Amino acid sequence: MSTLSELLPVHQVDIALSATTKAAAVDQVLSRLKGNSNIKDFSVLKAAIEIRDASVIFEDGLGLLIAHGRTEAVSRIVLAAGRCSPPLQLPEAEGPVHLVFVAGIPAAFSTEYLRVVGAIVRCCKDPEGLPALLATDSASEFVQLLGEGESRL
Repeated sequence: MSTLSELLPVHQVDIALSATTKAAAVDQVLSRLKGNSNIKDFSVLKAAIEIRDASVIFEDGLGLLIAHGRTEAVSRIVLAAGRCSPPLQLPEAEGPVHLVFVAGIPAAFSTEYLRVVGAIVRCCKDPEGLPALLATDSASEFVQLLGEGESRL
């Protein structure tokens, strides 16, 4: 089982997304996965992610956008993240969406993916976690904060 900090290297985090639409935000974060050695075919991964409507999770003021694709174009789970500045205003969200996560999942890793998404949501719902993720100016600290949040769970 991989931890969030193992799945999310610093270069796969963009803490200054400038996107103003869901599709643009997903595309900007997805581009962070280019060159990842666990991706066999980036174009197939991109198509698998684009074919699904990215889920918006909004609860207790927390707005997250999670896009994923199940495909054999990845050999293990790949993950990238971004923070929207300013936050995205989406019609399907009850409020601003601050964080975007994109994942590629091999079919055999469905249970692991659910654990990863659950860990992300719980870290972001942590009363200390979300403000810290939104305040940091460092992608490395962003990854560190997610890792610390996951270990507290």
